[in-house]
Amino acid sequence: MRSLVASLPNKCIGCELCVFEAQRQLSKVGLEGSFIRIFREPEKNTGFLKFSIDLDPQVEKLDLEKIKSVCPNGVFDIIEEEMENGLTR
Repeated sequence: MRSLVASLPNKCIGCELCVFEAQRQLSKVGLEGSFIRIFREPEKNTGFLKFSIDLDPQVEKLDLEKIKSVCPNGVFDIIEEEMENGLTR
């Protein structure tokens, strides 16, 4: 099984292009029910914004390559998960 992971979340700039791409693939307008969510919080010492990425497991239903390629900073990777018997899903 292929999974989308945020391997470099510290490089996220909060542009939400990944969110827009996921919503485009689902033919949804707005952010409600998005499989990808970007949360913003100010860093305690600097006051700059820090971004965290939440990926719903349902994101695997989408075109992961397209979502990965739309990110300007290369935050995402696609990994192949192995099942217990050693086979890839």
